[in-house]
Amino acid sequence: MHNLQSLMRPHMVKIATYHGVDPSEELARKAGIRPEDVIRLNANENPYGALDKVSAALVGQPLHLYPDPKQQKLRTALSEYVGQPVDRIIAGAGGDEIIDLLMRLFVEPDQTVLDCEPTFGMYSFAARLADAKIISVPRTNTWDIDIPAMTAAIDGLTRIIFLASPNNPTGNLLKESDARALLDTGVVLCVDETYYEFSGNTLAHLLDDYENLVILRSFSKWAGIAGLRVGYAIGSATLISHLMDIKQPYNINIAGEAAVLAALEHRSELLTRTRSLVEQRKKLEAVINDLDGVSYFPSEGNFLLCKFEHKTAEQAFTGLAEHGIFVRQFPQTVLNDSLRISAGTPEQTDQLIYALKNIV
Repeated sequence: MHNLQSLMRPHMVKIATYHGVDPSEELARKAGIRPEDVIRLNANENPYGALDKVSAALVGQPLHLYPDPKQQKLRTALSEYVGQPVDRIIAGAGGDEIIDLLMRLFVEPDQTVLDCEPTFGMYSFAARLADAKIISVPRTNTWDIDIPAMTAAIDGLTRIIFLASPNNPTGNLLKESDARALLDTGVVLCVDETYYEFSGNTLAHLLDDYENLVILRSFSKWAGIAGLRVGYAIGSATLISHLMDIKQPYNINIAGEAAVLAALEHRSELLTRTRSLVEQRKKLEAVINDLDGVSYFPSEGNFLLCKFEHKTAEQAFTGLAEHGIFVRQFPQTVLNDSLRISAGTPEQTDQLIYALKNIV
Protein backbone atom coordinates (compact mmCIF):
# COMPACT_ATOMS: atom_id res chain seq x y z
CA MET A 1 0.00 0.00 0.00
CA HIS A 2 2.87 2.33 0.76
CA ASN A 3 4.27 1.80 -2.75
CA LEU A 4 0.84 2.39 -4.30
CA GLN A 5 0.38 5.64 -2.41
CA SER A 6 3.81 6.82 -3.50
CA LEU A 7 2.49 6.80 -7.08
CA MET A 8 -0.51 8.95 -6.21
CA ARG A 9 -0.61 12.73 -6.48
CA PRO A 10 0.48 13.84 -2.98
CA HIS A 11 -2.44 16.21 -2.36
CA MET A 12 -4.92 13.40 -3.15
CA VAL A 13 -3.59 10.85 -0.65
CA LYS A 14 -5.14 12.45 2.42
CA ILE A 15 -7.76 14.88 1.23
CA ALA A 16 -10.54 16.47 3.29
CA THR A 17 -13.55 15.05 1.50
CA TYR A 18 -17.06 16.41 1.10
CA HIS A 19 -19.60 14.51 3.19
CA GLY A 20 -23.06 14.22 1.69
CA VAL A 21 -26.20 13.11 3.52
CA ASP A 22 -26.80 9.46 4.40
CA PRO A 23 -29.55 7.45 2.65
CA SER A 24 -32.83 7.09 4.51
CA GLU A 25 -32.08 3.47 5.42
CA GLU A 26 -28.92 4.51 7.25
CA LEU A 27 -30.65 7.41 9.01
CA ALA A 28 -33.38 5.02 10.13
CA ARG A 29 -30.84 2.51 11.42
CA LYS A 30 -29.07 5.15 13.49
CA ALA A 31 -32.34 6.45 14.92
CA GLY A 32 -33.87 3.02 15.48
CA ILE A 33 -36.92 3.75 13.35
CA ARG A 34 -38.38 2.47 10.07
CA PRO A 35 -37.05 3.98 6.84
CA GLU A 36 -40.58 5.04 5.89
CA ASP A 37 -40.75 7.12 9.08
CA VAL A 38 -37.69 9.20 8.18
CA ILE A 39 -38.40 12.85 7.37
CA ARG A 40 -35.48 14.15 5.31
CA LEU A 41 -35.13 17.88 5.94
CA ASN A 42 -31.34 17.73 5.72
CA ALA A 43 -30.49 18.04 2.01
CA ASN A 44 -32.84 20.75 0.65
CA GLU A 45 -34.43 18.07 -1.52
CA ASN A 46 -37.92 18.50 -2.94
CA PRO A 47 -40.13 16.38 -0.66
CA TYR A 48 -42.81 16.13 -3.33
CA GLY A 49 -40.47 14.16 -5.58
CA ALA A 50 -40.68 14.15 -9.36
CA LEU A 51 -43.91 14.87 -11.18
CA ASP A 52 -45.61 11.74 -12.48
CA LYS A 53 -45.35 13.28 -15.94
CA VAL A 54 -41.58 13.58 -15.52
CA SER A 55 -41.26 9.98 -14.31
CA ALA A 56 -43.41 8.80 -17.23
CA ALA A 57 -41.05 10.53 -19.66
CA LEU A 58 -38.30 8.07 -18.68
CA VAL A 59 -40.28 5.07 -19.94
CA GLY A 60 -39.23 3.83 -23.36
CA GLN A 61 -36.09 5.95 -23.63
CA PRO A 62 -33.36 4.40 -25.81
CA LEU A 63 -31.07 3.49 -22.94
CA HIS A 64 -28.83 1.44 -25.24
CA LEU A 65 -27.75 4.58 -27.12
CA TYR A 66 -25.24 7.21 -26.12
CA PRO A 67 -26.72 10.64 -25.40
CA ASP A 68 -26.07 13.66 -27.60
CA PRO A 69 -22.60 15.02 -26.72
CA LYS A 70 -23.60 18.48 -28.00
CA GLN A 71 -26.72 18.55 -25.78
CA GLN A 72 -28.66 20.13 -28.65
CA LYS A 73 -32.26 19.48 -27.54
CA LEU A 74 -31.40 20.12 -23.91
CA ARG A 75 -29.58 23.38 -24.52
CA THR A 76 -32.36 24.59 -26.84
CA ALA A 77 -34.98 23.93 -24.16
CA LEU A 78 -32.84 25.61 -21.52
CA SER A 79 -32.33 28.59 -23.82
CA GLU A 80 -36.09 29.10 -24.04
CA TYR A 81 -36.43 28.74 -20.25
CA VAL A 82 -33.70 31.18 -19.22
CA GLY A 83 -33.98 33.61 -22.14
CA GLN A 84 -30.34 33.29 -23.17
CA PRO A 85 -28.78 32.14 -26.47
CA VAL A 86 -27.95 28.45 -26.83
CA ASP A 87 -24.24 29.20 -27.14
CA ARG A 88 -24.29 30.67 -23.62
CA ILE A 89 -25.53 27.44 -22.00
CA ILE A 90 -23.96 24.13 -20.97
CA ALA A 91 -25.51 21.29 -18.98
CA GLY A 92 -23.60 19.24 -16.45
CA ALA A 93 -24.02 16.16 -14.30
CA GLY A 94 -25.30 18.32 -11.48
CA GLY A 95 -23.89 21.72 -10.68
CA ASP A 96 -20.97 19.85 -9.13
CA GLU A 97 -19.62 18.90 -12.56
CA ILE A 98 -19.75 22.52 -13.72
CA ILE A 99 -17.76 23.55 -10.64
CA ASP A 100 -15.18 20.88 -11.43
CA LEU A 101 -14.99 21.95 -15.10
CA LEU A 102 -14.38 25.56 -14.07
CA MET A 103 -11.52 24.39 -11.87
CA ARG A 104 -10.04 22.37 -14.73
CA LEU A 105 -10.31 25.31 -17.13
CA PHE A 106 -8.96 28.10 -14.94
CA VAL A 107 -7.01 26.81 -11.96
CA GLU A 108 -3.49 25.41 -11.82
CA PRO A 109 -1.87 23.93 -8.68
CA ASP A 110 -1.13 26.54 -6.00
CA GLN A 111 -3.34 29.16 -7.62
CA THR A 112 -6.16 30.62 -5.54
CA VAL A 113 -9.91 30.10 -5.30
CA LEU A 114 -12.06 32.31 -3.07
CA ASP A 115 -15.36 31.63 -1.36
CA CYS A 116 -17.12 33.11 1.67
CA GLU A 117 -17.83 30.97 4.71
CA PRO A 118 -20.25 29.70 5.68
CA THR A 119 -21.27 28.40 2.27
CA PHE A 120 -21.67 25.30 0.11
CA GLY A 121 -18.76 22.96 0.79
CA MET A 122 -18.34 21.77 -2.80
CA TYR A 123 -16.42 24.91 -3.77
CA SER A 124 -13.59 24.27 -1.33
CA PHE A 125 -13.67 20.51 -2.02
CA ALA A 126 -13.26 21.06 -5.77
CA ALA A 127 -10.42 23.50 -5.08
CA ARG A 128 -8.63 20.89 -2.98
CA LEU A 129 -9.01 18.34 -5.78
CA ALA A 130 -7.40 20.85 -8.14
CA ASP A 131 -4.48 21.30 -5.70
CA ALA A 132 -5.44 24.95 -5.46
CA LYS A 133 -5.23 27.23 -2.45
CA ILE A 134 -8.71 27.89 -1.05
CA ILE A 135 -9.25 31.14 0.81
CA SER A 136 -12.58 31.36 2.63
CA VAL A 137 -13.27 34.98 3.54
CA PRO A 138 -15.66 35.25 6.52
CA ARG A 139 -18.99 36.94 5.92
CA THR A 140 -20.25 39.86 7.98
CA ASN A 141 -22.50 39.34 11.01
CA THR A 142 -25.49 39.69 8.65
CA TRP A 143 -23.97 37.05 6.32
CA ASP A 144 -23.27 39.63 3.61
CA ILE A 145 -20.05 39.69 1.57
CA ASP A 146 -17.22 41.66 3.16
CA ILE A 147 -16.15 43.45 -0.01
CA PRO A 148 -13.03 45.15 1.43
CA ALA A 149 -11.83 41.79 2.78
CA MET A 150 -12.63 40.05 -0.50
CA THR A 151 -10.83 42.56 -2.67
CA ALA A 152 -7.85 42.48 -0.29
CA ALA A 153 -7.68 38.69 -0.73
CA ILE A 154 -7.50 38.95 -4.53
CA ASP A 155 -4.02 38.90 -6.04
CA GLY A 156 -2.28 37.78 -9.20
CA LEU A 157 -2.85 34.11 -8.34
CA THR A 158 -6.62 34.42 -7.82
CA ARG A 159 -8.62 32.67 -10.54
CA ILE A 160 -12.23 32.07 -9.41
CA ILE A 161 -14.64 33.37 -6.78
CA PHE A 162 -17.63 31.19 -5.84
CA LEU A 163 -20.67 32.85 -4.25
CA ALA A 164 -24.11 31.31 -3.80
CA SER A 165 -27.27 33.40 -4.06
CA PRO A 166 -29.32 32.56 -2.07
CA ASN A 167 -26.39 31.39 -0.01
CA ASN A 168 -26.47 27.89 1.41
CA PRO A 169 -26.92 27.64 4.41
CA THR A 170 -27.66 31.26 5.38
CA GLY A 171 -30.37 31.97 2.79
CA ASN A 172 -29.43 35.55 1.90
CA LEU A 173 -28.96 36.99 -1.58
CA LEU A 174 -25.81 38.35 -3.19
CA LYS A 175 -26.19 42.08 -3.69
CA GLU A 176 -25.78 43.24 -7.28
CA SER A 177 -23.43 46.01 -6.16
CA ASP A 178 -21.19 43.42 -4.45
CA ALA A 179 -21.22 41.21 -7.55
CA ARG A 180 -20.26 44.15 -9.75
CA ALA A 181 -17.44 45.13 -7.40
CA LEU A 182 -15.95 41.65 -7.66
CA LEU A 183 -16.54 41.33 -11.41
CA ASP A 184 -14.73 44.63 -11.95
CA THR A 185 -11.55 43.00 -10.59
CA GLY A 186 -11.46 40.78 -13.70
CA VAL A 187 -11.48 37.53 -11.73
CA VAL A 188 -14.00 34.87 -12.78
CA LEU A 189 -17.10 35.07 -10.56
CA CYS A 190 -19.37 32.01 -10.38
CA VAL A 191 -22.74 32.91 -8.88
CA ASP A 192 -24.48 29.74 -7.78
CA GLU A 193 -28.23 30.25 -8.25
CA THR A 194 -29.27 26.70 -7.38
CA TYR A 195 -32.24 28.10 -5.43
CA TYR A 196 -33.29 30.61 -8.09
CA GLU A 197 -36.78 29.15 -8.51
CA PHE A 198 -37.45 29.77 -4.81
CA SER A 199 -36.00 33.29 -4.64
CA GLY A 200 -36.98 34.59 -8.07
CA ASN A 201 -33.78 36.66 -7.98
CA THR A 202 -31.01 36.41 -10.56
CA LEU A 203 -27.90 38.26 -11.70
CA ALA A 204 -28.07 36.75 -15.20
CA HIS A 205 -28.79 40.21 -16.64
CA LEU A 206 -25.16 41.10 -15.89
CA LEU A 207 -23.91 38.59 -18.47
CA ASP A 208 -24.11 41.21 -21.23
CA ASP A 209 -21.68 43.41 -19.28
CA TYR A 210 -19.24 40.84 -17.86
CA GLU A 211 -17.52 38.05 -19.76
CA ASN A 212 -16.05 36.78 -16.45
CA LEU A 213 -19.48 35.98 -14.94
CA VAL A 214 -20.87 32.43 -14.74
CA ILE A 215 -24.37 31.63 -13.45
CA LEU A 216 -24.86 28.13 -12.05
CA ARG A 217 -28.29 26.49 -11.65
CA SER A 218 -29.75 23.05 -10.99
CA PHE A 219 -32.81 20.83 -11.41
CA SER A 220 -32.14 19.01 -8.14
CA LYS A 221 -34.17 21.24 -5.82
CA TRP A 222 -37.12 22.82 -7.60
CA ALA A 223 -37.72 20.06 -10.16
CA GLY A 224 -37.41 17.16 -7.72
CA ILE A 225 -34.90 15.11 -9.75
CA ALA A 226 -31.77 15.31 -7.58
CA GLY A 227 -31.16 11.61 -8.20
CA LEU A 228 -30.66 12.19 -11.93
CA ARG A 229 -27.95 14.85 -11.44
CA VAL A 230 -28.59 17.61 -13.96
CA GLY A 231 -27.42 21.19 -13.60
CA TYR A 232 -26.40 23.88 -16.03
CA ALA A 233 -24.37 27.05 -16.40
CA ILE A 234 -24.99 30.31 -18.24
CA GLY A 235 -21.97 32.31 -19.31
CA SER A 236 -20.32 34.08 -22.22
CA ALA A 237 -20.24 32.21 -25.52
CA THR A 238 -16.43 32.09 -25.28
CA LEU A 239 -16.45 30.53 -21.82
CA ILE A 240 -19.20 28.03 -22.64
CA SER A 241 -17.39 26.97 -25.79
CA HIS A 242 -14.29 26.09 -23.77
CA LEU A 243 -16.36 24.22 -21.18
CA MET A 244 -18.05 22.23 -23.94
CA ASP A 245 -14.60 21.31 -25.28
CA ILE A 246 -13.37 19.86 -21.97
CA LYS A 247 -16.49 18.19 -20.57
CA GLN A 248 -16.94 14.44 -20.74
CA PRO A 249 -18.64 13.84 -24.13
CA TYR A 250 -21.69 11.97 -22.76
CA ASN A 251 -22.01 13.72 -19.39
CA ILE A 252 -25.82 14.05 -19.43
CA ASN A 253 -27.41 10.62 -19.59
CA ILE A 254 -30.53 9.75 -21.59
CA ALA A 255 -32.75 9.57 -18.51
CA GLY A 256 -31.54 12.91 -17.17
CA GLU A 257 -32.15 14.65 -20.49
CA ALA A 258 -35.66 13.19 -20.80
CA ALA A 259 -36.52 14.24 -17.25
CA VAL A 260 -35.32 17.81 -17.76
CA LEU A 261 -37.22 18.21 -21.03
CA ALA A 262 -40.39 16.96 -19.31
CA ALA A 263 -39.79 19.18 -16.27
CA LEU A 264 -39.46 22.25 -18.47
CA GLU A 265 -42.61 21.29 -20.38
CA HIS A 266 -44.56 21.03 -17.12
CA ARG A 267 -42.74 23.73 -15.18
CA SER A 268 -45.91 25.56 -14.14
CA GLU A 269 -46.88 22.57 -11.99
CA LEU A 270 -43.38 22.33 -10.56
CA LEU A 271 -43.29 26.04 -9.76
CA THR A 272 -46.58 25.61 -7.88
CA ARG A 273 -44.71 23.14 -5.67
CA THR A 274 -41.86 25.59 -5.12
CA ARG A 275 -44.37 28.18 -3.97
CA SER A 276 -45.81 25.63 -1.56
CA LEU A 277 -42.36 25.00 -0.09
CA VAL A 278 -41.81 28.74 0.35
CA GLU A 279 -45.16 28.91 2.15
CA GLN A 280 -44.07 26.09 4.46
CA ARG A 281 -40.81 27.92 5.18
CA LYS A 282 -42.82 31.02 6.08
CA LYS A 283 -45.13 28.94 8.27
CA LEU A 284 -42.09 27.68 10.17
CA GLU A 285 -40.80 31.25 10.49
CA ALA A 286 -44.09 32.36 12.07
CA VAL A 287 -43.95 29.57 14.65
CA ILE A 288 -40.31 30.25 15.52
CA ASN A 289 -41.15 33.92 16.04
CA ASP A 290 -43.30 32.81 18.99
CA LEU A 291 -40.83 30.26 20.37
CA ASP A 292 -38.36 31.05 23.11
CA GLY A 293 -34.89 29.60 22.60
CA VAL A 294 -34.71 29.42 18.82
CA SER A 295 -34.42 32.04 16.09
CA TYR A 296 -33.74 32.04 12.35
CA PHE A 297 -31.95 34.08 9.73
CA PRO A 298 -34.14 35.49 6.92
CA SER A 299 -33.97 33.17 3.91
CA GLU A 300 -34.83 33.38 0.22
CA GLY A 301 -34.38 29.63 -0.29
CA ASN A 302 -36.35 26.50 0.60
CA PHE A 303 -34.58 26.26 3.95
CA LEU A 304 -33.97 28.12 7.21
CA LEU A 305 -30.78 28.42 9.23
CA CYS A 306 -32.03 28.17 12.81
CA LYS A 307 -30.02 29.27 15.84
CA PHE A 308 -30.58 27.59 19.21
CA GLU A 309 -29.97 29.61 22.36
CA HIS A 310 -30.54 27.19 25.25
CA LYS A 311 -29.38 23.98 23.59
CA THR A 312 -26.38 23.04 21.50
CA ALA A 313 -26.89 22.23 17.86
CA GLU A 314 -26.01 18.62 18.69
CA GLN A 315 -28.74 18.44 21.35
CA ALA A 316 -31.30 19.95 18.98
CA PHE A 317 -30.21 17.63 16.17
CA THR A 318 -30.55 14.59 18.41
CA GLY A 319 -33.92 15.72 19.70
CA LEU A 320 -35.30 16.12 16.20
CA ALA A 321 -33.82 12.76 15.13
CA GLU A 322 -35.69 11.10 17.97
CA HIS A 323 -38.86 12.32 16.23
CA GLY A 324 -37.62 10.89 12.93
CA ILE A 325 -36.70 14.35 11.58
CA PHE A 326 -33.21 14.81 10.14
CA VAL A 327 -31.68 18.24 9.53
CA ARG A 328 -28.22 19.50 8.58
CA GLN A 329 -25.35 20.17 10.97
CA PHE A 330 -22.19 22.04 9.99
CA PRO A 331 -18.61 21.78 11.26
CA GLN A 332 -17.79 25.50 11.10
CA THR A 333 -17.41 27.20 14.49
CA VAL A 334 -19.58 30.11 13.37
CA LEU A 335 -22.46 27.63 12.98
CA ASN A 336 -21.90 25.54 16.09
CA ASP A 337 -25.24 26.60 17.58
CA SER A 338 -27.20 26.39 14.32
CA LEU A 339 -28.99 23.84 12.15
CA ARG A 340 -30.26 24.16 8.59
CA ILE A 341 -33.82 22.91 8.16
CA SER A 342 -35.27 22.27 4.70
CA ALA A 343 -38.88 23.12 3.91
CA GLY A 344 -41.14 20.08 3.81
CA THR A 345 -44.71 19.17 2.95
CA PRO A 346 -47.48 20.62 5.15
CA GLU A 347 -47.63 17.32 7.08
CA GLN A 348 -43.87 17.30 7.58
CA THR A 349 -43.95 20.93 8.71
CA ASP A 350 -46.60 20.09 11.33
CA GLN A 351 -44.45 17.24 12.67
CA LEU A 352 -41.39 19.48 12.70
CA ILE A 353 -43.22 22.21 14.62
CA TYR A 354 -44.44 19.67 17.17
CA ALA A 355 -40.91 18.36 17.63
CA LEU A 356 -39.37 21.83 17.91
CA LYS A 357 -41.84 22.89 20.58
CA ASN A 358 -40.96 19.76 22.59
CA ILE A 359 -37.23 20.38 22.21
CA VAL A 360 -36.99 24.08 23.04
